[in-house]
Amino acid sequence: MITIIAYLLMFACGAFTKFTDNLIDEPFAIKFPGIQYVTAAVYGLLAGWLATGSTEFATLIIAIAIGVLIAGKIDSKPHQLAIAIIFAAFAVMGLPAIDIPLLAAFIALGFLDEALNDFVDKAKEKGKHINSTIQHIVSARLSLEIGTLVLGFWTGNFVYFFAIFSFDLAYNIVDKAMPFFMKKFNPDYGPQLVVDLYKCDAKKLADKKFIKKLLSEFPAKIGMRKISKVFVFKYNPKNKEEQGLSAFVLIAESHITIHTYPLRQLAKIDIVSCKGFDQEKATAMLKKTFNAKEAEAKSLYRGKHYPKNLKKSAELAKKERQK
Repeated sequence: MITIIAYLLMFACGAFTKFTDNLIDEPFAIKFPGIQYVTAAVYGLLAGWLATGSTEFATLIIAIAIGVLIAGKIDSKPHQLAIAIIFAAFAVMGLPAIDIPLLAAFIALGFLDEALNDFVDKAKEKGKHINSTIQHIVSARLSLEIGTLVLGFWTGNFVYFFAIFSFDLAYNIVDKAMPFFMKKFNPDYGPQLVVDLYKCDAKKLADKKFIKKLLSEFPAKIGMRKISKVFVFKYNPKNKEEQGLSAFVLIAESHITIHTYPLRQLAKIDIVSCKGFDQEKATAMLKKTFNAKEAEAKSLYRGKHYPKNLKKSAELAKKERQK
């Protein structure tokens, strides 16, 4: 019999899974090196123990594990450790009966989520516009939830749905909450803000004087200092859709670049800085300036592996050059 404790443990499993993800992928400052292995081991033990307790949990957890393996998403040692622990638990404690047809269906749904996300990411990399609503739906990875919910209404067994719902609820809560209670690497390492603006004013995108004026004034508005004149170039390839302007300005903190595509109503902007700045404000200003209907922004943190201390950073750089 499935109890509320099982769902709470599945919730904890989702929380530790996302906790591990962020420790691996995000530039969080952690005082305990290797803690991601501990969090990975915790969710591996939880998942392994839950899977040995019931057919429903076993079928769902094995499907998720196989799905991410097939999709090639287990590409870090902490997650590999977790998967190893899950299967070790199966070997030691045994497994209940597995619902093979549902196992195959859940694997397919899990793989579909990953495939859709990869498709959207690759389309964005190629400069194609993806509707923001579609992006949010795809990023939510709802295929398993929808599938298990339909199964629940069809069979009257909602265990699968509540199990995956508990996992994903915790996963998303931790994803949203971590930036508030964990300290990121000092932004002095160098944030890079990548902004894509869609459905912009085509006339502004094609106006060299407008772009030049924007880059002349924009650095000061976000607390930066311009140290060069603005360079603007017009690009006229055979493919008219690729025509547009490319512009850049050097700032004391690094540089700002803009690439415009008037026929696509698209602007690609990079702000690279060696100090922190209000990235939401910068994005909002750029969106308003170009009369863009939609904006996508992504932050990268550069040089995060160098020590914060300038002397130690110099010593490390010197050793690497000597090699």
